[in-house]
Amino acid sequence: MITKAQHFLVFLPLVFLTWFAQGQDVSFSQFYAHPLYLNPAFAGSLGVPRINLQYRDQWHALPGAYVTQSLSFDLPVPLLQGGLGLHLVRDAQAEGLLKTLETGFIYASHFRVGEKWRVSGALEAGYHHHRIDWARLVFADNVDPYRGEHLPTAEIPPADQAYGYADFSTGLLLYGERLFAGLAVHHLSEPAQSWYRDTENSSRLYRKYTLHVGTRIPIHGHGYWRKTFDLSPQVVLLQQGPFRQFNYGLLANYHGFTGGAWLRQDLAFRYDALIFLVGYMKKRWHFTYSYDFTLSGLGARSGGTSEISLSFLLRDFTQDLAFPFYRPYKDYIGE
Repeated sequence: MITKAQHFLVFLPLVFLTWFAQGQDVSFSQFYAHPLYLNPAFAGSLGVPRINLQYRDQWHALPGAYVTQSLSFDLPVPLLQGGLGLHLVRDAQAEGLLKTLETGFIYASHFRVGEKWRVSGALEAGYHHHRIDWARLVFADNVDPYRGEHLPTAEIPPADQAYGYADFSTGLLLYGERLFAGLAVHHLSEPAQSWYRDTENSSRLYRKYTLHVGTRIPIHGHGYWRKTFDLSPQVVLLQQGPFRQFNYGLLANYHGFTGGAWLRQDLAFRYDALIFLVGYMKKRWHFTYSYDFTLSGLGARSGGTSEISLSFLLRDFTQDLAFPFYRPYKDYIGE
């Protein structure tokens, strides 16, 4: 039986790795379930107000490893010739021992390029807040190896057990009826991260670059004009400092049902996870569940990762766009 003290001793290296290492963002498997987090240029692009909720439980076999929740809201604003967006991301590690809260406010400008194409450019201003519960940390000198008593530690806590900083990002999106592509740059100023007030112990939050491309391909039955289902191949490339991630997959949409699979790897073709996804969409809401089967060295010992998302549209959606998950099924003739 693993005691509470042993549990925190297991997670102590994880906490200090996060503490002293260069920062890296939370990574979702369902990228487009939280579009504002992927690229702020998605704000207002759908043409109707929408709410996105997301929950991610990473590595089920490791209790309290990573639990992430997100909430976002965006809407078009015709008077501004664009859209506005707001998103929140809360990440907790080791049963809440280390917590992070990210907020972002977005303005996006929309304009047409020809009859079939639209462009969105966005700016985002946000704030990150980090907190550690020092009293719950268990160090080696806290435990008497002979009597099991809890002893005071010689470790010196930081002056502040919480700190925060402003953050800025930008994004660009091109989209039409069959294709969308975007580029986002997060953490433009590469803000300093430190639990201490001196700059010697601080690290920079690396700038993150995201390139994403997707398309919608209507599939027709042989000899028929009536569409049978949609296929949507997608690619997402991420780079943040030395960390590089390559995600690619295929989704199929049939009468409101969505299913597909993704692969996540680095650019050296070291595979990290195989992601399976299923979902269903009605006229104004969409539910999606995905499971990450770990392919890296951690393997089956991780227990995999589950992610659930729920999206709501506050008005009927009538635009004919390529975005995944936001296109309820219709019987299009000759499309």
